[in-house]
Amino acid sequence: MAKELVAASQLDAIIAKLDIVEVISEYVALKKNGKNFKALCPFHEEKTPSFIVNPEKQIFHCFGCGIGGNVIRFIMAIENLSFPDAVMAASKKAGIQLDISGYKPADEEKKARLIRANEVAAKIYRESLFSPQGKRAMDYLFERNLTEKEITHFALGFAPNSRDYLARQISEKKLNKEDFVKSGLLNEQSTDVFRNRIMFPIFDLQGNITGFGGRGLDDSVLPKYLNTGENPVFNKSRLLYGINWAKESIKSKKFVLIVEGYFDVLKLHSNGIENCVAPMGTSLTDSHLNFLKRFTDKILLIFDSDEAGIKASLRNLDSVLSRGFETKICLLPVDFDPDRFVDEYGIDAFKKMMGQSKNFLEFVLTVESQRNDINTPKGKSSIAKEILRFVSLIPDEIEKYEYVKILADKLNLKETLLNTYLKEMVKTEKEKGNGGEIKRKISSPNDLAENLLIEILLSENSFWNQLAEWKGLLTKRMELIATTSKKLLANNINITPANLISKVDQDTGNWISEILVKTGTNLPEEKKQQIFQDCLKKIHKFCIWKQVGEMKQKIAEKKASGISYNEELVKMQGLLFELKKE
Repeated sequence: MAKELVAASQLDAIIAKLDIVEVISEYVALKKNGKNFKALCPFHEEKTPSFIVNPEKQIFHCFGCGIGGNVIRFIMAIENLSFPDAVMAASKKAGIQLDISGYKPADEEKKARLIRANEVAAKIYRESLFSPQGKRAMDYLFERNLTEKEITHFALGFAPNSRDYLARQISEKKLNKEDFVKSGLLNEQSTDVFRNRIMFPIFDLQGNITGFGGRGLDDSVLPKYLNTGENPVFNKSRLLYGINWAKESIKSKKFVLIVEGYFDVLKLHSNGIENCVAPMGTSLTDSHLNFLKRFTDKILLIFDSDEAGIKASLRNLDSVLSRGFETKICLLPVDFDPDRFVDEYGIDAFKKMMGQSKNFLEFVLTVESQRNDINTPKGKSSIAKEILRFVSLIPDEIEKYEYVKILADKLNLKETLLNTYLKEMVKTEKEKGNGGEIKRKISSPNDLAENLLIEILLSENSFWNQLAEWKGLLTKRMELIATTSKKLLANNINITPANLISKVDQDTGNWISEILVKTGTNLPEEKKQQIFQDCLKKIHKFCIWKQVGEMKQKIAEKKASGISYNEELVKMQGLLFELKKE
């Protein structure tokens, strides 16, 4: 198993060295909440924070979607990494040297092959662009005011208008065509997918080429833009064009510009505005926004001021506001995107436009005032309700309060009236149900016994030895806990919530984190021993009753089929006798 590749002592050292609050703060805006820290969950959409980090136990848990665990589990989830890769990432953060390079699970090896295929293709496309057959494509890029240095920096290429240009190169290099089919570069007939297109390699955060965007060189090439098909390394809903070049600038400037196209990103980067990225033909998704939260909580949306651009801005506002971003919108003149605007008016004029950006309330007020007559009661009501709909998406109550004050002033309405509407909107949303939250079953007495056992075990190490000596029955997950704890104790490792979670499956880790992140029951020390033993006995009894039920079912099945069930009857009698002793 992957987890066995790292010695328990090494894993324990990595977890002990890292502060989970510091690590999670790199990705999520945490706020102090008593002894814990709280935030909007980065793994599902929610309006009320339910993501809790406990610094004392070095664990996290979300009471909305149920995910939880230690710092390794968090890195696995937020970076979408395998266990070995997450351990490697954690070891780097901890400054502990670790080598697990010899291990590559099947799915990781598959992804590595696809990335290698993309890198080979990028080199072939690049050579094509700088060859005589790429002259027309190069001239087109020069006409777009890109220099040769910039073309090289952004690794642009050209796919010639040939059905087998790439395929022939792959054959000549004696490479596995199947990898290029799976990466979306060749179709099932082993002919080229991209033809007569300017090629934009799409990089992930680490600088790996995960796929391509191809812009038709002629208007007759349809669609104008073609992306790599979805595959294990290319997912448009997760990737942002330019993030590999923009990440440091976003951190330093503390905000990110979102534009629409590849050329927009290139033009702004080439002119010193490097904190700029673009989704690839899609609206901003939750995955995009969760990803961006790692770098900033401020977004500037830049769109054309035509109807399509306004609709795109409004569409993205829903997602951006609900994720807690401070949001501004910059609308360029009709028929102008950033690329064209910079070419015609210069970068200084563009920066001036950025400086005139509106916050979301001003933007929506402007848009809705064009659609409704603000001087009529009906028009004013429509405008107010639409703006309040956006305000209701904001997770922070203080921000909501402040925006209501601003809106009341702008529309000359009473705050109390607007707050009444706002509360009704929030109430309606809650009644619809938070789509990200999971429904939880009511805890059974056995669940409560297991929960108390875990709480006691992790409050005092002496109880682990008692669990190891227990001869009675245990539930499946308590059996896993017992087996895991024996291994840790055998390696002379002090058992903590964080290192215990590393050695169990995801569901069990989620369960442990949920119990321990909740407010403690503050069990009296003098009663812990008695409660511990009572819980073990209760679980033992539960397991016997479960076996009795299973035996009854077997007897009923054999009886219905006319088969002897004497053996089952004897076993059930033994179980019932065992219950009487309890």
